[in-house]
Amino acid sequence: MKIIRMSASSFWKGEAGVRGLVEDQGEVFNVNLYLGKGRVRDYSCSCAKGNSYKGMCAHGEALFAYYKERQKEGEKPTVYTSGLVHSMIREYTNREVGKILAEDGMGKVSLLPVLFIEGQRLSLELKAGEGRFYAIRDLSRFKEAVEAGSFVEYGKELAFHHQKCAFSKDSQELLSFLMAITENQGAERSLVLSPMNRDRFFQLMMERELEVVYSGGIRTRLLVKERDPAVALCVERYGRDGIRVLFQGILRTKREGEEPCVMNGCFEGEDYLYVAAGQVLYRCGREASECLGPLLKQIVREREDSLLIGQKDIPLFYERVLKHLRPFSRMVLKDVDLDAYRPEPLQASFRFDVNERGELLMEPQLSYGSYTFHPLEDENVPRTICRDVPGEFRISQLIQKYFKYKDTKSLHLVIKEDEDSLYRLLDAGLEEFRLLGDVYVSEKMKQWKILPPPKVSVGVNVSSGWLKLSVDMGNIDPQELIRILTAYTQKLRYYRLKNGQFLQLGEGGLYTVSRMASELGISRKELMSGRMKVPAYRAMYIDSLLKEGTGISYYQDQLFKAVVRGLKSVEDSEYQVPEPLQTVLREYQKAGFRWMKTLDSYGFGGILADDMGLGKTLQVIALLEDAYENGEKAPSLIVCPASLVYNWEHEIGRFAPMLGVCSLVGSSSRREEKLRALKDGTERFQVLITSYDLLKRDVEHYKNICFRYQVADEAQYIKNASTFSARAVKAIDVRTRFALTGTPVENRLSELWSIFDYLMPGFLFSSQHFKKKYEGPIVRDGDEEALKRLQKLTGPFVLRRVKKDVLKELPEKLEQVVYSAFGEEQKKLYAVNVLELKKKLEAGDLGDSGKERLQILKDLMRLRQICCHPGLCYENYKKGSGKLETCMALVRKAVAGEHKILLFSQFTSMLGLIEERIKEEGISCYKLTGATSKEERSRLVDEFQRDGVPVFLISLKAGGTGLNLTAADIVIHYDPWWNVAAENQATDRSHRIGQEKQVTVYKLIARNTIEENILKLQALKQRLSEQIVTEGTRSLASLTKEDILSMISGESC
Repeated sequence: MKIIRMSASSFWKGEAGVRGLVEDQGEVFNVNLYLGKGRVRDYSCSCAKGNSYKGMCAHGEALFAYYKERQKEGEKPTVYTSGLVHSMIREYTNREVGKILAEDGMGKVSLLPVLFIEGQRLSLELKAGEGRFYAIRDLSRFKEAVEAGSFVEYGKELAFHHQKCAFSKDSQELLSFLMAITENQGAERSLVLSPMNRDRFFQLMMERELEVVYSGGIRTRLLVKERDPAVALCVERYGRDGIRVLFQGILRTKREGEEPCVMNGCFEGEDYLYVAAGQVLYRCGREASECLGPLLKQIVREREDSLLIGQKDIPLFYERVLKHLRPFSRMVLKDVDLDAYRPEPLQASFRFDVNERGELLMEPQLSYGSYTFHPLEDENVPRTICRDVPGEFRISQLIQKYFKYKDTKSLHLVIKEDEDSLYRLLDAGLEEFRLLGDVYVSEKMKQWKILPPPKVSVGVNVSSGWLKLSVDMGNIDPQELIRILTAYTQKLRYYRLKNGQFLQLGEGGLYTVSRMASELGISRKELMSGRMKVPAYRAMYIDSLLKEGTGISYYQDQLFKAVVRGLKSVEDSEYQVPEPLQTVLREYQKAGFRWMKTLDSYGFGGILADDMGLGKTLQVIALLEDAYENGEKAPSLIVCPASLVYNWEHEIGRFAPMLGVCSLVGSSSRREEKLRALKDGTERFQVLITSYDLLKRDVEHYKNICFRYQVADEAQYIKNASTFSARAVKAIDVRTRFALTGTPVENRLSELWSIFDYLMPGFLFSSQHFKKKYEGPIVRDGDEEALKRLQKLTGPFVLRRVKKDVLKELPEKLEQVVYSAFGEEQKKLYAVNVLELKKKLEAGDLGDSGKERLQILKDLMRLRQICCHPGLCYENYKKGSGKLETCMALVRKAVAGEHKILLFSQFTSMLGLIEERIKEEGISCYKLTGATSKEERSRLVDEFQRDGVPVFLISLKAGGTGLNLTAADIVIHYDPWWNVAAENQATDRSHRIGQEKQVTVYKLIARNTIEENILKLQALKQRLSEQIVTEGTRSLASLTKEDILSMISGESC
């Protein structure tokens, strides 16, 4: 049905009549409506049902609907185009026109500047045109036209779109200059040229003719040239005993016979002097600008062409003025011998001596010819002497630089009780005085010298697992040597010897020895003896330090050289991977095996810190297999988290089935029985596996067992040196220890100390020494030098490879943050809890008591639980969770795409809520938490790897390590944890060797909450953990009140 035509008439009191033609299936019907108060009061239609008492026909209904629709349209406000839109349309149109002009090569409009010179004031006017030129009468409007690309008419012969491309190439640079300076002046017809703008303008006009207007309206054209003009001067005797200098004009050259031109103008830019003479505007070079500027500006300003100089001032005028003008002038002398007026030069002498009190004295003396005086008593110098004021000033400045005191009787200058000034004078000052005059030094002062750092020799040899060092520091008195070494630790520049001489404390041999003693904890007594010994694991560090040091002779025996060479070139070692594993290990894993073998051969331990999923377990199995196939009798001990005990047993059985393995699990009596049988020799095992928890319970039963290797897997478990687990691991009697961890430092630098204290006790010194020398400076002060020293110490004993470098075939891992918003109820609960926590924090400082800190941590945990789902902390909460809905959307999409998912949360109760929702959606899933037994854990992992169950719910702590779940290609972290390393470990259950698909990691974050700040903390730790030693990470327990307020402040969801 179609409305062909409609007309409406308005009557009194809101009544209206509507007429229309309605087409229906090819027929046209005439419809009339009578309306009152917006309703149909009566109607008629030419169709068969047009007058039916049952109501309006379809044609009437259609016309009425059409009428109401048109009425609504009529009620909408009329839209008028804004001035801004009109301007925008014009600008875009003008740009298009400009492009056309550029295509046609129509850049024909030229700009001609006109320069007005009125004394020192310069201004600029502009003309534009092609053949005929028109004055630009309003520069501000001209600028606006260029910015808008407007079309402007100047006259019959000039009208154009003001695009940059409309101007000739020569004019475009001038246009840019004008646009820039007009911005600041708001000029109309003329622009004033400031000194800075003058230099820019004349650079553009170089080698071009310029129209110039002088004062009085005199017009001319000048060629702008970069050249030094010559000044024509006549010096003649005048009056009874004076001279007169006549300025005769400007010369192009100094040639005889050339007539000088009148100087019509002289003015300065920011860097250059400009002179207008004849038909040239000269831009003088910097030296000429400096020499000619004062004279020429004075002549222009005073309008005087002659200068009169009295007899007594002639020498000074010659020395200060004429001498500087000579290189840039043609000077004609009439009856004047200027050399006769040449003043006596300034002569200076400086005599240095030492008085009976050991103070340095200096007697300065200045002279002009035969007249001599002290620079501090110059009031009586005759006025007839032409003094070199700049020269005298330079000398006085130098004296003040080194001397603060004056002997009032002798007028000697004195350095007393100021060794710094004395050292500076001897080091550099005497040479500065020699540059200004004659220096005389007494015999007594000649004894005061600055001595270079003494030569030092160090010898190193290896004996019984120790490095023996012999140090020869020359013939320095032992007591004085102690004080010298103290000066080094205080970072002083020099040390004053008893005989008055100074010893330089630069980076020489003593500095290197002092640094070595400080960093290796060598006592002063040992150092003074010249004989000391340190553990062999210091070999690489000592070798590096002594080779880098200057002023030191370094000798090593063959065995020491072999140790250093072996540690430096692990890849070239001859250790062979056990035959059964030759084809199993990748090249980087073979390198890891050889690295451990090399360290072991010298009795050292180390941290295998490979990225998660790179097969640290397999590399250790290769080490064990090699030892026992070569006849090793002593057993080895693997200590790991309880969840990984069976994993180790399974992996050893898979790759080294010939090794006898015993997992020390089960009841206490059974574990004790196994260990007793091992001691008695009734049972023989090559490898024992236990957990950290069981080891600390059974540590007494391990006494009298000497192990070949001890491996601490997931060594972050012993990062706190004071825990029972750490103490138990360190109590085992073992020949060589290794630690496995992808994160040697998670929160504090002291964690690295604890792991090395397990590997090689004393390697990083005592805990207090480590905090003072390394942890404090690195974490608190950001000390780069301390960080480099620590890296140099630990570097040889830490091996870390990351996946992107060694597993080129491993698929990409994509990470994405997915934000969710709260519902109203969830938002209110979060806001109330934030407010409560703020009140607690602002009421008083975050106390040191464990109770107060525990309560704050509980409050933070509560905020994080509300972000996940308020039902975790409010039993009666019935509303939903924004994050849970976001999570379910991801899960549904992934399942539909036939992906397999690992979903991690640190809250097992949250996993329960997610499990309920997933099952409601008809999706099957597995769940693994800390309550899952080891046997069930292994079964679930195997089934997920094989079957079609798409979702595996895993608690972060229980499933973050020791699992191989490469069947999954999507990882969802439901809630962020403070330490990103824990999340990365969880992610790498999927992104590891064996994964063939791209892995996508989703991090779910509640917008504008504490979770966003946890994400920022994670990013910081991720950057810092790129190095083995992090530079400032902190644990949750170390957060201050300000830290926590910052994390929760301003959160509005």
